[in-house]
Amino acid sequence: MDNAMMKNPELLPTTDAGRKMSMADYIILWAGMTINIVGFSLGAQYYNGGDGLSALVLAIVIFVGYGLVTLMTVMIGDIGTTYGIPFAAYIRAPFGYRGATIAAIFRAVPALYWFGFLTWVGAAALNYMAGIIFPGFDNLNLMIVIFGILQIINAMFGLKAMAKFDWIAVPALGILFIAILVASAAKGDKSLVAILTSPARGNMSIAYAISGIAGGWITMSLNGSDLSRQIKRDPAYASQSFFKRNKKAFIGQFLGMTVVGALIMLVGMIAGIATGQWDLNEVCKLFFNSKIGLILAFIAIVFAQWSTNTAANLMPPTYILIGLFPKKLKFWSATIIAGIVGIAIMPWKIQSSGTFLVDVQVFISTFLGPIIGVMLADYFLIRKAKLNVRDLYFDNGQYRYAGGFNISAIAALLVGFALSFLNSNFGFFIALFAAPVVYVVLMNQFTLKKYDQKIGQVIEIDAAGSGV
Repeated sequence: MDNAMMKNPELLPTTDAGRKMSMADYIILWAGMTINIVGFSLGAQYYNGGDGLSALVLAIVIFVGYGLVTLMTVMIGDIGTTYGIPFAAYIRAPFGYRGATIAAIFRAVPALYWFGFLTWVGAAALNYMAGIIFPGFDNLNLMIVIFGILQIINAMFGLKAMAKFDWIAVPALGILFIAILVASAAKGDKSLVAILTSPARGNMSIAYAISGIAGGWITMSLNGSDLSRQIKRDPAYASQSFFKRNKKAFIGQFLGMTVVGALIMLVGMIAGIATGQWDLNEVCKLFFNSKIGLILAFIAIVFAQWSTNTAANLMPPTYILIGLFPKKLKFWSATIIAGIVGIAIMPWKIQSSGTFLVDVQVFISTFLGPIIGVMLADYFLIRKAKLNVRDLYFDNGQYRYAGGFNISAIAALLVGFALSFLNSNFGFFIALFAAPVVYVVLMNQFTLKKYDQKIGQVIEIDAAGSGV
């Protein structure tokens, strides 16, 4: 492997000059990613016509689930805050230069799935809207292509461009959700309080429900450093405690994701109780009788999918592709490839078959739980947050292990995933905690004794990609 291939400019540590996001930008970025159809639909599916969770239990599940995701994202985000390193570069530390490919592919698949699915949702709204404006028009496939192209073009201009777009999407969908709340109460001839206290049989495990929420955002937890390395940091960050140097990330994510996510899922549950529908497009068709009202609703839905898809589902696989082919791909070309693949796999076919979104998200959380467990154990328990940054970009360095693979990480990944099948309700938690335990034991007993990892040392790399 050519050393130059490890040093794609897109993957080099972000300098202070490159950190341009304010806390307000970060809050709106997370709000834009969170305010989406999936969260709304999950709220309705968790109630499941009264067979699932009650509103009170769901509220608890929401705050536990989002709280867990926030904690994991900020912990991984410390890598970006402190060192400016993206996921695609850091993953070489625990898995090795070549082993990183395995973890990267695991990470990319769910993001590509969601990009394709949300493109389909947004395209459906565009198709309905076009049918209102031009009676008789119905070409969903064309709308999928058009909507996909628009999102890809927006994403090609980077994270800052995505965050600015969210300033349109968030208030638009916020207004729509308020209108749905009013319409839900009117349709059921009940107060919102009465709707929220509707009885439910509770035929869903709370652990399973929390795993469903985690599955929706564990993908972004893995890429926490991709986001945090864009935030302006305090000049004295190096001497600050973990919580102080990551304060902006904590606040931004709590307000932008946890609070917004809780409201969206509760609105989804309310609409689901009132209509029996979980698809926001179908809910709007039931609630809004005027053509203008429907068009405005569909515009808000399109904006919502756009703001979520570019930052949450298109950016991560873009960086992963750059990491896999650093000598051949630029950010713009990797974005195009990721977008095309996400649409080409047509993930909406799974939902069309009747599979619940919560089931998909539980599988994703179990699928990725071992990876984030290994990353957290590697950064905090093995390396004590002190990195040899230089060797992440030179393939003859300390992360070479055995032919480019760290067997300890591969074994932990496989064991964590295998053990998750012991219990479907707790699969995510089993995978999340089993993998790091196995990793730490194997690293201490075998790997660290054979391969010098310069534990406790911080070795930087300059902006040109040379060791210093």
